[in-house]
Amino acid sequence: MISLGQWADTKDIVTSAYEGFITHFTDEVELDKLSEVRVGANLTYLETVFGDARLIKVKQPETDLQYRYYHDAKFLLALAVRQQRVVGYLVVSLQPGFMPPVAFSDTTLGQQPLAAYQPFAGSFSTDTTNLRYYLEPQTLGREGLFFERQLGFVEYGATAEQDKTTLQQLNDLLLQDYDDDALLQLSTALRATLIPNVYALGEITLEQAADMLLTRYEYKAYFQPGE
Repeated sequence: MISLGQWADTKDIVTSAYEGFITHFTDEVELDKLSEVRVGANLTYLETVFGDARLIKVKQPETDLQYRYYHDAKFLLALAVRQQRVVGYLVVSLQPGFMPPVAFSDTTLGQQPLAAYQPFAGSFSTDTTNLRYYLEPQTLGREGLFFERQLGFVEYGATAEQDKTTLQQLNDLLLQDYDDDALLQLSTALRATLIPNVYALGEITLEQAADMLLTRYEYKAYFQPGE
């Protein structure tokens, strides 16, 4: 015989062991969690899925806009929240084999070069000083609810060892007097080789999506302590 309390404890242990097994050998648990994230979702509900945020940043001067961060061994999730409502989110794949679906597409992160995901829209955000990253936007149509989607690469994500040389050349060029042809040539070369490991979606601009990315120092301090 087993009491009700003992059964509840046993059930929790069995469920935890099963989820641990599934997590180790598949991505089912993590992908199921990420599938719950929606623009317009209630923050309270999402924190029943991901737990409390491990880091909260307040966007200045828009003090009612928060960036909240949730870390998993396979991904980093950032939520842009205003008055308990999710207005946008950002997903970084942290392991080469973990390829979450890119919202409103039939592709996943880490699947192919950036140029194969979307045409170049003529704008991008990039840096190599505090963080090596590249993001470019795409305005989605009716099927994408007219959201903005940003796609690109961040250095602490999966497949981090990519084309550092071209990315650095692009950033160096932006600090000089440059012509559009040279800029287009470098961006085209970069897009042909860069494998995306991050995307953002929502009622957020390219500038805000870039602002949601943690610097390498922030990421190490909050999510890689002791390394």
